[in-house]
Amino acid sequence: MADEQLVNEEIETISLKTGLNTNMEPYNNSLHGTLKQKFPAVIPLNVGGVHFMTRLSTLTKYSDSMLAAMFSGRHIIDVDKDGCFFIDSNGTNFGHILEYLRHGSMPPKDVAEVVYKEAVYYGLTELIEMLQTTPRVAQITVNEAHRAQFPDYLEVKHRIIKIAMENATATNKGGEVIVHAFRKEFVPKVLHFNLNHSCVVDQAHLSVGPWEALADEEAFIRCLETDLISDGFNILKHESKRRCKYYYGQNCQRCIYRLQILFS
Repeated sequence: MADEQLVNEEIETISLKTGLNTNMEPYNNSLHGTLKQKFPAVIPLNVGGVHFMTRLSTLTKYSDSMLAAMFSGRHIIDVDKDGCFFIDSNGTNFGHILEYLRHGSMPPKDVAEVVYKEAVYYGLTELIEMLQTTPRVAQITVNEAHRAQFPDYLEVKHRIIKIAMENATATNKGGEVIVHAFRKEFVPKVLHFNLNHSCVVDQAHLSVGPWEALADEEAFIRCLETDLISDGFNILKHESKRRCKYYYGQNCQRCIYRLQILFS
């Protein structure tokens, strides 16, 4: 009896917090004494301030999605002052998600990218796969796969921007960054080759590598430049790589690339 009273008190507390009428019986006591939220057949939604009305069966249509999990009763969904179940997301984008759940409708091409991100968030696998073949999302997917070849790519790009900012001055607004990029570690074949020689890589602001993908160092630098330009930076085309001139039975294979971001 004490446990039952505790559960009833907890239901009353939740009811007061959410504004739900206790006669609606939004929660159900399970066999293990835990609270389980109950949903009506028709669901009023408030998604980021945009209101929708849909069937519970529509939201739970794909059993492996996050929406199905949210409205399975296993989780507590916040309710606004009007009794609408609240989802803290973009309401406009959610409208496209709801149209897909209702009718299998694909969003317009100009919003395919943002709806793709929403589909990933809600775990709608089939919609994700369909959107991946639209032009913009396909481009994003390919670009992300290209970046994934290189170690800590986003962190490296951020560091390059920061270094360029630090190296830019009031009189010279071009921020230079010297990068030592290497797909494979240089291992000399000649006995007594001095790895501690005065090497061109000593000039580098940062080193990136090694990586297992087939893309070479030039591909890495081009990927960086393309991304920086896409982000809105003014980039001077990088110079050809500069190789180390040290020789002892064989050439040192290490090299550097010079990038420059203009802040004018």
